[in-house]
Amino acid sequence: MVDSIFVARGGALSPYSGLGSTHKALVENLKAGLVDGYSLGEVHEYPLVGGPLTRLWRRWFSGPKTVENKASKYSIIHISDQEQAGLVPKNSNTPCVVTVHDLFHLFPSKYGDVDIGKQNPSLIRRNDIKKIKAGLLRADLLICISKHTQQECEMRFPGVATAWVPHAIDLKKYQKESEKPSWFNDGKNLLIVGSEEPRKRVDFAIEVCSGMDVTLHKIGAESSPNAKAKLIALAKRKDCDLNWVGTVEQDEMIAALQHADALLFPSVAEGFGLPPLEAMAAGTVALVGDAPAANEIPLPEHILPTDDIEAWRNAINNLSTDSEALQARANEFSTVEWVNRLKSAYKSVQ
Repeated sequence: MVDSIFVARGGALSPYSGLGSTHKALVENLKAGLVDGYSLGEVHEYPLVGGPLTRLWRRWFSGPKTVENKASKYSIIHISDQEQAGLVPKNSNTPCVVTVHDLFHLFPSKYGDVDIGKQNPSLIRRNDIKKIKAGLLRADLLICISKHTQQECEMRFPGVATAWVPHAIDLKKYQKESEKPSWFNDGKNLLIVGSEEPRKRVDFAIEVCSGMDVTLHKIGAESSPNAKAKLIALAKRKDCDLNWVGTVEQDEMIAALQHADALLFPSVAEGFGLPPLEAMAAGTVALVGDAPAANEIPLPEHILPTDDIEAWRNAINNLSTDSEALQARANEFSTVEWVNRLKSAYKSVQ
């Protein structure tokens, strides 16, 4: 007998975003029958259209009602990220699991002068957070993508079961031969991947590369034109050769990861930290700041003090690549491992 999974979220996100891509992977893997004994029953999401009141109505009222009304048709409800936990039914006998990517938007903090999460949310957002937290407390299981997040969930939501199911990637995609991107320069080419949110610390990477004979390629959609302009200006002042690449297709991203000398990942707050895993799968060193939860992924020798610029420069100057060791570590986060962990998580609520 195959149990059917009702995958639910609110407004549809771009598959190029972090939450959007992991939602898409969950749906596609269930649809392909990769999780033995479980199949995709239905997906609940809606296009992000309409005015603020329409979208708020869908998020707070019509969406949760729809999920609750359909719950009995399926074996398990799987809400694909914690921001949609308000969808957890208040009255349902169907087990409900929620994937929790991080909690810093629900419990904001600071790292020095860097905001981790929004410190002063609006009245509407505060009410939204209240609904999200209540939904997480109603869930039968919180599927956590990092051990750090699992520990925090156990502290914040005592009595709710948790399971560690980290993200996975298709390793074969990152090991196909590719050509070096045309925008690579002679000498060392370093990558930084992600947005310009302060917690990502693109500014720190610029400081590290200041005056060095390297090119720092910034990949990822801009948070805002203003953030982009400030970082480009900083790079000019600091004599950092910054190449602002922006968004690229997956094939070009993989080629960049394969041919780069290293990926820099100085973020001080992550739910998981997918770029270091992708770099290792491509056989490239990922230099990662010693902060949760990205520090759970790389080889120990590639975890660096978060604020020690000289340590980062020394690591860049003394790069040595052991592709086999990197790919062996990446293999611990393979799709096969993800399937086994997700299957165990589903079984635990039935």
